[in-house]
Amino acid sequence: MKSNRDTPSVAIVIPIYQATFSDAERASLKQCMQVLGHYPVKIVKPRSLDLGEIKSQYPSVDLVSFDDSYFTGTDAYNRLMVSPEFYRSFLPYRYILIYQLDAFVFRDELLEWCRKDYDYVGAPSLHQEEYDALPAAAQTTYAGALTKNRFVLNGGLSLRKIPAFIRYLKIYNRFYPAWVGNEDMLFSQEATRLIPMKLFLRLPSWQEALQFSFEKSPAATFEITGHKLPFACHAWERYDPEFWSQFIDTQA
Repeated sequence: MKSNRDTPSVAIVIPIYQATFSDAERASLKQCMQVLGHYPVKIVKPRSLDLGEIKSQYPSVDLVSFDDSYFTGTDAYNRLMVSPEFYRSFLPYRYILIYQLDAFVFRDELLEWCRKDYDYVGAPSLHQEEYDALPAAAQTTYAGALTKNRFVLNGGLSLRKIPAFIRYLKIYNRFYPAWVGNEDMLFSQEATRLIPMKLFLRLPSWQEALQFSFEKSPAATFEITGHKLPFACHAWERYDPEFWSQFIDTQA
């Protein structure tokens, strides 16, 4: 990445908690390195985990270790992601892109998204199962649901502004009980539900967020965006893998 005063500083952060990978996870990592590997790439891992194979395959990546207790399950991982110390670990950068290995990036638009100056961007998602995998013909239904409901910006593939997150967590932790739940809800639903906290995170509309990433109901979303793929997608094996099979080849 060229050093330029006008170029936002950003790193790719890939959480990995085990040394064995599925074909889909290997394809996700390979695609990330092919498309975004010219940015600094940081693999976040348990302190005791040996990722020597990955380091030998991708020598440019940095391994960043945290206590093993943060990787024992979803709740533990959520605690890590709402910890100010996690974000302070990346203070040399203005932004980080969280890229879990159920994500898949299609093209490099990372700096363009950084320049939009949002504090947090992720795929808009609704928790109701009826919106998990709507067909293409249900685009109006899905758009209406995103308009009427308070959606989550999913954290599995998300762009985060480091100074804003540290400030937000500092204020939240001072006035509210410790957060229990999915970490992405704290930075999207709660950031709009708690009126004072609305002042501290700048978020995109669901329409713009769909240009960043698809997650649920990708076939309907593809119609909403006029058949334009996003920068990347998340949970493509979980929500309508048949739709994604035309764009993602795990054997490539």
